[in-house]
Amino acid sequence: MPVGHTPDLNTFTCAGAELSVNLTREHYQQLCQYARLIEQWNEKINLISRKDTGRIFTYHIIDSLAASPFLPQNARCADIGTGAGLPGIPLAIVHPDISMLLIESTQKKCRFLQFALDRLQLKNCLFLCARAEELAPLNCDIIISRLTAPLPKTLRYAAPHLKTGGTLILYKSAPWEKELTAEKKSLARYHFVLQKHITIKLPLTGIERHLIFLTR
Repeated sequence: MPVGHTPDLNTFTCAGAELSVNLTREHYQQLCQYARLIEQWNEKINLISRKDTGRIFTYHIIDSLAASPFLPQNARCADIGTGAGLPGIPLAIVHPDISMLLIESTQKKCRFLQFALDRLQLKNCLFLCARAEELAPLNCDIIISRLTAPLPKTLRYAAPHLKTGGTLILYKSAPWEKELTAEKKSLARYHFVLQKHITIKLPLTGIERHLIFLTR
């Protein structure tokens, strides 16, 4: 098990229930393995902040799963600026029906993604070691971005890869309203409209997460 706090199976499944996610023993075992890989590699390369090493599972993985109930069955998804594979890998683990593209431009992080996908044997997950703006359109139903670039840059990167009618899901902290209000021109330029906003109090940590759903 990873160093730091890792919930037991019962606590994990209860946390999933709070997020409206049906989590199994198999999910738990695979996510524990993934957390161990992040911890081991984080000693060599900066995948996540060193201060977060003790909460890989309780914060990063649980937070990643917050969008799980909103992924349509068999959706084609992309995680732009995935870093260590967050939130894309946890979502792919609990949704074997979806296809998940992990987009990351940093070579050392791409080496980790290759290693992690091989170890986890995730057949529905593929990484692309490139900048999003350099890729041909990916024709995605869902694009996910967790705590990455400022909104105008995220919109610019995501827009070419999203189907008409597709959804961009942003993981944000407060004050998300100010950012959206300040970027009305960017939203209009890339033809995004606010579909809905959901505030979630994350189980195990109590951290407040805002999921912003933008459609084109």
